[in-house]
Amino acid sequence: VSPAGDSTKISRAKWVLTDEEGNSYPSDTIISIRNEQIIPELGISVSIEQIVFPGESTSVNNGFIRSELKYQDSSKMWLSGIPDFDVPGSPLNWIRSGVYKDDQNVRFNDWDMTNDDPWDALQYYEKIVGGTWAPYALTASGEQLEVGPSYNRISKSTASLAILASVDVVITADKSKWTRCPVVEMCADQLLSQGNAEQYSVRNSPSIDKDGNFAEVGAAPSNNPDDANYINGTGMGWFPGYVINIETGERLNMMYSENSFLVGENGRDMKWNPTKNWVSEQSVAGIVFGGMHYLYVMNHMSLSYGGRMFNFPAYDAGGFLRDTLTSQLPAILTRTALYSSCMYVNIPTAVNDSVWLPEGNDVTVKIRVAKPYQRYFSTGVDSLNVKNLNDFNPVYSFNTSGYSPMEYTAEKNQTDLDLINVVPNPYYAYADGPGYERNQIDNRIKIVNLPERCIVTIYNISGTLIRQYNVDKTGVSNPRASIKGLETDAKTSIDWDLKNYAGIPIAGGIYLIHVKETGGRSGERVIKWFGAMRPIDLNTF
Repeated sequence: VSPAGDSTKISRAKWVLTDEEGNSYPSDTIISIRNEQIIPELGISVSIEQIVFPGESTSVNNGFIRSELKYQDSSKMWLSGIPDFDVPGSPLNWIRSGVYKDDQNVRFNDWDMTNDDPWDALQYYEKIVGGTWAPYALTASGEQLEVGPSYNRISKSTASLAILASVDVVITADKSKWTRCPVVEMCADQLLSQGNAEQYSVRNSPSIDKDGNFAEVGAAPSNNPDDANYINGTGMGWFPGYVINIETGERLNMMYSENSFLVGENGRDMKWNPTKNWVSEQSVAGIVFGGMHYLYVMNHMSLSYGGRMFNFPAYDAGGFLRDTLTSQLPAILTRTALYSSCMYVNIPTAVNDSVWLPEGNDVTVKIRVAKPYQRYFSTGVDSLNVKNLNDFNPVYSFNTSGYSPMEYTAEKNQTDLDLINVVPNPYYAYADGPGYERNQIDNRIKIVNLPERCIVTIYNISGTLIRQYNVDKTGVSNPRASIKGLETDAKTSIDWDLKNYAGIPIAGGIYLIHVKETGGRSGERVIKWFGAMRPIDLNTF
């Protein structure tokens, strides 16, 4: 799909259809009806519509689609996380979706209830992988929670939900796929951290190689990925895996943190290896969160902050991120900008008595969000040597391999007839959900998935004829439904207003709906339907 002009006007989309050999299908056979592209000869129909960015008031589910954590071998789970708990003031309340507000202590507020502007009022983003992942913009900051993953309020505001992308995070023991990244200090007390590093700054420790060996103190940066001082001799580690932006195909940069005071929780070895512990006597506050190995998924983007432009790249082995964290510019400037480019945060823990990072049992975390049709490629895409397929606009493809049309058979036709149904069934006084009724005294159900030509006959349980419809939908060219009282002719369904042939409302009870095909085909189906009717309330007129 490529825009023939303004990319927000999906009705002007251009469709190019090719076969397996790359031969184009004649464009004059493709019909456009209200953004629905139909290729009648192939029996293909694709509907598209423009949507808004995540976080906008009209976005469906706030832009969140789904999430998934998948093992190669789900019988041997080894990775868990800290799930969010909505208890104000609790360190477990690390995701601030919702509408909670405390005027006496704004530190407990959900985001951004201080300004009465909730970013995720219905808490869709508290459900990512069981509440163990969240958008950076919705996590608690150090100003709200001592162990909060986000740097400050400004970075959360700048990050926003609109920058979110659909990503796959793969965690694997295959070292050839690991990601070089900065390791961030998460100890809130600078006097207790290794080398007195500040919280949210780069760890004041020698870097490590993929085997966990430390670089020599003072070692100059190396360009060899096998060296412990690769990129830099301090503050660099290896995340055991990688992250891909599904929308662009780019590999992204990452960071993870440690609390270097929590030596017994693997907080000082520079590895991404959380323990199973949530609390411990070793911690001053009792909270350890597995050593605080927070995982940050960074975006490829440009942003302006403090009068400076920051161009955060796609994967560059974490070089730009580390340079930004150690810049000579004021830390409040550079760190705010850097954390503003973060999309997602995870607080991981190990599973009790499991082998950490086992061979042959990779974990994949999938997060999907809905985005508008636009040029998704990030800043600087031309420098990535990516083939320009469609002027860097989205290109969607699908194939019909394994599918083939078949001629009419009685067996296949019966399978199609089995799809005929009545909704809702049972019917309790009104159609909950879709809301088929058109006013307070209307009762209405739908008989759906009907053939183009058929006779629908309705009987009561004693066999008395109640109503009959002679259905002929051959003149309806586009599948659509009649909703909210709009008089539209549905292609595959009819409405029954729960009245008999004389227009008198039926009594509650069991009814038999018989559908018989006409128009040269033979086939029939009988459905039992139960309805409980409500008394008419004349006071609502």
